[in-house]
Amino acid sequence: MKLTRLKYFAGAGLLITALLLYKYWTPDIPHAVLTVKYATGASDFIDLPSGATAHYRMQGNDEGPTLLLLHGSNASLHTWEGWVDQLEDDYFVVSVDLPGHGLTGATPAEDYTYSGMVSFLKEFTQSIGIKEFFVTGNSMGGAISLQYALTYPEEVKGLILVNSAGIKTPEVTANKTDHPLAFRLAGNWYSGWILENITPRSVAAEGLNKSMADQTYLSEALIDRYWELALHPGNRSATNKRFAWYRASRQELAVENIHVPTLIIWGEEDMVIPVETGHELHKRIKGSQIVTHKGLGHIPMEENPRKTVKEAKNFLAAISASNKTS
Repeated sequence: MKLTRLKYFAGAGLLITALLLYKYWTPDIPHAVLTVKYATGASDFIDLPSGATAHYRMQGNDEGPTLLLLHGSNASLHTWEGWVDQLEDDYFVVSVDLPGHGLTGATPAEDYTYSGMVSFLKEFTQSIGIKEFFVTGNSMGGAISLQYALTYPEEVKGLILVNSAGIKTPEVTANKTDHPLAFRLAGNWYSGWILENITPRSVAAEGLNKSMADQTYLSEALIDRYWELALHPGNRSATNKRFAWYRASRQELAVENIHVPTLIIWGEEDMVIPVETGHELHKRIKGSQIVTHKGLGHIPMEENPRKTVKEAKNFLAAISASNKTS
């Protein structure tokens, strides 16, 4: 009798699992379909020597200083468009979808570590012909900006770090963090498969809700963009690989060795990387400046681009003025 019951419950469990998979299974969206919707305006693609194909935009004043913009985890170059609108009169602005993100998608090297991202960027900057530039990064993109400046300091004229990764969050802020579900699932052997195959739109909505302090900036179109680009072929697998590396072997960057002008911008209501991390970065990077914003969260440049870009413009203008007088 007990064996019969066990078989019954096992069969029922398998049936329920099959029904859930049928209902929530989330297939990739083909590259061609996503390109029609999101490779608009200044978007272009370039084949790199490594075999990767990068989606990027070059916008603005090609006579002005060059500014390279790097997005955060599970985002895309679109996150910077609010800033681009405010910068393009005076600056030559380059944005790019990093490996495993946006329309760049997975890369042949499948190296989604900070060093792997830097290798991709080195190929990219050489291929489009930019040699000296300011680098701006949000979250993961901030850590990659720091790694690039540490690896190729002669190319980086200055850094703007927006709610940047790269160092550990101070222990005293542990109770302030509330990471999105996708971040908690990715990279684990027991849950990575789920995220890679079952990724409902609600996962993107939950992540953006936690990343934005003011929900008035959150729109249905924004949720659609984050969700649909996450479903680009190869992106979810790349996310699992990247987070597996985070969990297993990611180390703090030697930010004390940064010797270029650095501006740190932070949303004070960030629950992903709390503002105390920004203050710690400010302490470790000699000569850096920090500006924090009440009422903004983890992606402040997307929440309120007009407000946050002002500090960036002032910082860039001050460096340009200093270079002219020196």
